[in-house]
Amino acid sequence: MSVFAKPMPIIMGALMGLMMMWMLQGALTGESGVTGWALIAFAAAHVAIIVVVLFAVIFAARLSPRSHAWINRLHRTPLHHVSALLGSAVFVAGALHLGVHGLGSV
Repeated sequence: MSVFAKPMPIIMGALMGLMMMWMLQGALTGESGVTGWALIAFAAAHVAIIVVVLFAVIFAARLSPRSHAWINRLHRTPLHHVSALLGSAVFVAGALHLGVHGLGSV
């Protein structure tokens, strides 16, 4: 089945791309009042959450038999859904950027 048969990853990626551009534009222009340190803290918090989740999964998969059984029942997102989400985020962010700023001197 094609990834386009289920539009949810594409819709979520498109919304993620728009939100990313909104946050980045406000930070770069100074309109949102967000400083560089706030952006660094925001990125560091995301990295910390990912690290904690990875360690929890590794612990559960390796050391805890009860958690191992629970992890086996979890839904795992297919790679083609993740690639559709990220691809649509990049596409929408790029289209929005070109729509607002144009192609420059081209």
